[in-house]
Amino acid sequence: MKNDSVIKRIKPEVRAISAYTLREYEYEIKINQNENPYDVPCELKKEILEFAMERSWSRYPPFIPEELKERLAEYAGWKADGVLVGNGSNEIIQALLTVFLERGKKLVIPSPTFTLYRLIGTVVGAEVISVPLRNDYTFDCDEIEKQFLKDGDMLIICNPNNPTGCMYPLSRIESILQKTDAPVVVDEAYFEFAGETIAGLLKEYGNLVVLRTFSKAFSLAGLRVGYGLMNPDMAKEVGKAKLPYNINFFSIASALKLLENYTKLDTKVKEIIGERKPLIDAMNKIEGVTAYPSKANFILFETPFAPKKIFERLLAEGILIRDVSSYPMLEKALRVSVSTQSDNRRFLNYLTRILYELKDER
Repeated sequence: MKNDSVIKRIKPEVRAISAYTLREYEYEIKINQNENPYDVPCELKKEILEFAMERSWSRYPPFIPEELKERLAEYAGWKADGVLVGNGSNEIIQALLTVFLERGKKLVIPSPTFTLYRLIGTVVGAEVISVPLRNDYTFDCDEIEKQFLKDGDMLIICNPNNPTGCMYPLSRIESILQKTDAPVVVDEAYFEFAGETIAGLLKEYGNLVVLRTFSKAFSLAGLRVGYGLMNPDMAKEVGKAKLPYNINFFSIASALKLLENYTKLDTKVKEIIGERKPLIDAMNKIEGVTAYPSKANFILFETPFAPKKIFERLLAEGILIRDVSSYPMLEKALRVSVSTQSDNRRFLNYLTRILYELKDER
């Protein structure tokens, strides 16, 4: 039997799309993945490690992490039985799309946005309807609502949007919720940096889903913890699509410890927020650079030169940013995470120098 014969049985839609991957690079400053530059404080790490040393590793974690659900409910202002905990919020995204979508169903998303929505939507067989952003990289709310309310089966809005940092007005999301019973998923991965959340409307709208993550504000990208907030009845059904024992005991313990000590992390979140606007302003003062407004912990920007050139020259100086020019509409764009003051200054200095050199080479 030929090796490729079984591959032909895979859905053609799946074979036609690219996998979600990211190449590994060597770097001195890593500002490419919207991570928190500040690690979990050492004293909290020690407490978590002490717990892990005392806890048996041969036993499964809790089948349902009830304590973590209770603490997340307190943090988010919601009901514990309406909280789903995932191996990163990506797992909750996958469960939602698996439960609600199939061939013949329509998923509406803005474009560009987080790649995983289209990827999983396509894998489950749904038709993915992409609504382009406006020329200034803000949401085209009128067109999104038109497409979704016409015959959409699910809407996903990343708010703030990745990779552009723009916000969808909460009042307009509520207006959508009032007009349909189809699920409206609001991915708030960066909400701690935005200071805005739609979660207060969960009690009024049973079709609203709010996604959150520990990978950004909580500095826990390495341990993969995310959660979804939704109507308890919906949570019961969506939970069927999650894998059993999906969160290991170490991640559960870490998430609980960080929730207990969030004030220590919030100080660093505020520092990142404080660095954001000065960084945008400084970038816009560099000749040829256009840095776009952002409510997240990253900034989308464009220059007169090929993004690949800017990316490679910064990498040669040890600075790793993200080339997003392969995204729809973003042929000239790159994305940089807001980091520490020293990292931001080094990035600005090299970006200024590189643009000056490229201008001379013309």
